[in-house]
Amino acid sequence: MKKNILCMVLALMASLTACQSAQMETPLSQEEEKQPTAEQEPTEEEQKVLRREEALTPLLQEAEHLALGYYYEEAIAVLDEIPTEYAQDQEVEEARTRYQEALSSFVPYEQPVRHIFFHSLIVDTSLAFDGDYMSNGYNYWMTTVEECKAILEELYANQYILIDIHELCEEQTKEDGTATLAAASPLVPEGKIPLVLSVDDVSYYDYMETDGFAKRLLLDEDGEVKNLYIDQEGTEHVGDYDVMPIVDTFVKEHPDFSLRGAKGIIAATGYEGTLGYRVNDPASPTLEADREAVKSIAARLKETGWLFASHGYGHKHTASISYQSLVSDTTRWKEEIASLVGETDIYVYPYGEEIEYPSQKLTYLQSEGFRYFCGVWASQPFVKVTDTYVRQTRCNLDGFTMITKPEAVQDLLDASKVVDPTRPELE
Repeated sequence: MKKNILCMVLALMASLTACQSAQMETPLSQEEEKQPTAEQEPTEEEQKVLRREEALTPLLQEAEHLALGYYYEEAIAVLDEIPTEYAQDQEVEEARTRYQEALSSFVPYEQPVRHIFFHSLIVDTSLAFDGDYMSNGYNYWMTTVEECKAILEELYANQYILIDIHELCEEQTKEDGTATLAAASPLVPEGKIPLVLSVDDVSYYDYMETDGFAKRLLLDEDGEVKNLYIDQEGTEHVGDYDVMPIVDTFVKEHPDFSLRGAKGIIAATGYEGTLGYRVNDPASPTLEADREAVKSIAARLKETGWLFASHGYGHKHTASISYQSLVSDTTRWKEEIASLVGETDIYVYPYGEEIEYPSQKLTYLQSEGFRYFCGVWASQPFVKVTDTYVRQTRCNLDGFTMITKPEAVQDLLDASKVVDPTRPELE
């Protein structure tokens, strides 16, 4: 009995000793874990690599992003900001050489530059082509969202690149100090074909309200230009439902489709406001808020490469209206639209109908600051530069052209690949 008790006491003492040892070891282990070991400490060489990465990587990435959009001079300027100790780094030198060579490899495009245009896009074809009195007009003169996206893919694959219309000429100063225009051949990367793009109206007129079009442009939560689209069920959607945001997204994905950020021209009317806001209505209770919205959207559009043009306040036939009517129309456009979107030197003729050159109307429009005049001629590109103005014709990429005159745009795209299968027969 005593022997058994002794064994139990000895076993208990051994157990207590083990527990005490474990309790003493535990805090030591935790403390040891807190202490860095020699293996965890970066070596001098590793620290040097880390410092290089911190100094170079952000700037190299910024320069490369600029270079993708052909901002080579700006990319080189970013490389010039690199700290002196890394200025001769091999990766930096290679990037600098690459950008300089790319910049010097631009070539002049000697042919007339194409100019394509769209009206606001059809989002829901079942509403646009529903057989009512507007259906055939939409079928002729409008393009669908899916067609627009397919057209951009075709243009990109065929090596087209968006340019600013102002690349068509250069301003020179005569000996007497007066400014004059001279024809210029746009400089583009070798193998690329320059292209001007424009969008007519962008007012989202009342007659389009229930026909499957976007309702207005707006700025999303990230400050980007998008559309508000309201579907048949009344559900609101914010996204890419017209040419501007679709092109913006495409250029983000394909920055080499745009020469130094150029996008296109918004040829705005004014008789039902602009950009989907009825700033033409002085009795509107939201007039001031709408005006501020247009200013903000227009500012963002211009920041991201878009230009504005006058398409006439009332979308009147510029060639056939009276001189005084043209004056009144232009004055009102400037007062109600230019006051919000900014002044412009581009005039896009309503219906594509050009005035005579020279003429009293031309002199007047020039006196109002317009120097670029755009009509419509689908078959062949046309550009003419004089001392005081530039003329360029535009090609409409719509149902009429793509279905009845595909050969007129075969240099741009294969129309059979882009026509929306939901289009009905043209009547």
